[in-house]
Amino acid sequence: MNNKNVIALPASTAFSPEQALLSALEFTRTDNITDVMVIGYDADGVLIIRSSRLSRADALFMLEKAKQWVLT
Repeated sequence: MNNKNVIALPASTAFSPEQALLSALEFTRTDNITDVMVIGYDADGVLIIRSSRLSRADALFMLEKAKQWVLT
């Protein structure tokens, strides 16, 4: 299938957790993403964090970059 004319829309605020993860997974397939951090809450409200090869310092840097993106 030729996907050259298909565009990816921005993430939706109505995504389910599964849709958000699948959308991010698609980026790993097409954009050569090297580092990932997943942050979420479970059904009991417990914070869940998973990352790939990130030190705590690198994770903090990534979070600060995300904070700047949110604030702009």
